[in-house]
Amino acid sequence: MKIRHTVIFTFYETTSEEQKKEVISGLNDMGRWLSENFGVTDWVVSEHIPETFKKGRAHLLQDGIFPSLEAMEQHALSDAHKRVVELTPKVCDWMTVDTVEGKA
Repeated sequence: MKIRHTVIFTFYETTSEEQKKEVISGLNDMGRWLSENFGVTDWVVSEHIPETFKKGRAHLLQDGIFPSLEAMEQHALSDAHKRVVELTPKVCDWMTVDTVEGKA
């Protein structure tokens, strides 16, 4: 069973552009590592487009498909994940949704 792992991030008002870039870079690095080591596909890190942004909406989306629940669970223990988890509480709130890929 493939798992779609989606995380949305809402940066604090005090978060600098440099910190935002650091989060994006960390997520992209993690995505490359996950693709190589766990077979994660369709990795996306994307900022909310200004044309539709309204107060209360998240600023950043991270999305990817894990080949199995076991792979996703192992990812949570990885150094790549730990680096992102160490940074993000300092600069943003986040929420995660995990769904079975291919089912609505």
